[in-house]
Amino acid sequence: MSQGGVSAIVNTLLSLETDDTPMHIGMLFRFVLPEGKDRHYVAELAAAFRQQTNLIAPWHWRLKGRSGLKPQWQECQQVDLDHHFRQLGLPAPGGERELGVLVSRLHSQLLDPRRPPWECYVIEGLEEGRFALYFKVHRALVDVAGGAEVLYAFLATKASDDKITAPWCCAIDSDLSPKTGQAWPRTLTAAGNLGRAVSRLVGAGLRRQSELAVPYKAPRTALNGPVNRQRRFATQHYTASRLKAVGEALGEADTTVILLYLCGSALRRFLKEYNALPEEPLIAAVPQSRMHLADFSLAFVAIGSDEANPLARFEAVQRSYAAAMKHLEAVAPELRMAYSLAASAPFIAGQVSGAQPWMPAMFNLSFVNLPGPGSERYLGGARLESLHNLSLLMPGSALAISCVPCGKGVNIGLTGARDTLPHLQRIAVYMGQALESLESQLESSSKEAS
Repeated sequence: MSQGGVSAIVNTLLSLETDDTPMHIGMLFRFVLPEGKDRHYVAELAAAFRQQTNLIAPWHWRLKGRSGLKPQWQECQQVDLDHHFRQLGLPAPGGERELGVLVSRLHSQLLDPRRPPWECYVIEGLEEGRFALYFKVHRALVDVAGGAEVLYAFLATKASDDKITAPWCCAIDSDLSPKTGQAWPRTLTAAGNLGRAVSRLVGAGLRRQSELAVPYKAPRTALNGPVNRQRRFATQHYTASRLKAVGEALGEADTTVILLYLCGSALRRFLKEYNALPEEPLIAAVPQSRMHLADFSLAFVAIGSDEANPLARFEAVQRSYAAAMKHLEAVAPELRMAYSLAASAPFIAGQVSGAQPWMPAMFNLSFVNLPGPGSERYLGGARLESLHNLSLLMPGSALAISCVPCGKGVNIGLTGARDTLPHLQRIAVYMGQALESLESQLESSSKEAS
């Protein structure tokens, strides 16, 4: 049974998908065992998942004809749950390193295109009475299921709620007709609005001192090295109160600016170690979509990697982000996806034609700030301790950084191409040290002022 087509932006993603650049994303959940429960709890949880065989839409859909011009969603009459859900154990000592190696390997594996494009793994054997869940889903299915929130919608909001609901038995969107969106303007007014937006972008590219970061002006670095199927994954974590305090001291309410600054600072140090830091600032592609890809828009932000002084670097990121948001706000909301597709057209053409390795880099890394659960969440009484996103990698960009707020913390996930960025964890460590350095400088400035 056919369920309809996909949106223009999903179709674009599918056109870029290869074995080396699969378009699935993942979520890594860490849970604390409920009080009084032992390791047998995880086996009971897995058994409860396996009993839930009545999949609801769209978890029993598969994507038919994804390599053609008109991919369609198609309902599967039978779904082999043993293929999609598995229980795994970590080798001793069950620390962050062992978990990272396992999740990196799972994220490197391709989804079977003949089946509904998702897999779920319960992982036991973590130290200190914890277990994990890794959920891998094709980005197109996340879109039609209702957005990134569907990846944690199966969790309860109360510790006393001991009901266990499998992810494939939960959806947050009551209207599961695919979101096709409107890719291109139909009126002269709309076309004019879109044309002016593209013209402003081109004009900024011609002006050396413009605050507006421009695609295809990114310096080509190791971050733009080859991308193959193998992945590395690293994590970082901050308390929300800590980021808020830094923002208040710097007069910046948007956490995204602070996180982009930390990315720029960490990558500046990382590239300097290899004597490979470019004179021009690194450019981050920052998607603005919160739910469906039909609402997708793309901003480009210079992350201050060319500035040696931390406070000057922060101000540079702040100005660039403000310019990017002002530029996007000038584009009519219904045209922002069309604008983003227009800006991406040379990149897409270069990838399809095979010319991408010889083209200017569109951007150096992607950074996405995802919505997270606004309160504590639980699974059968087990408290969700942390939630990290594993991103997809675009061709020619070997690093993607994502942020998910969870409880009182902010969780950072770094996804990288293993062969191009074998020391990904170092970037995560440098992000943490960049925050410490900024806090120290702010404290020193405060003392001098007083």
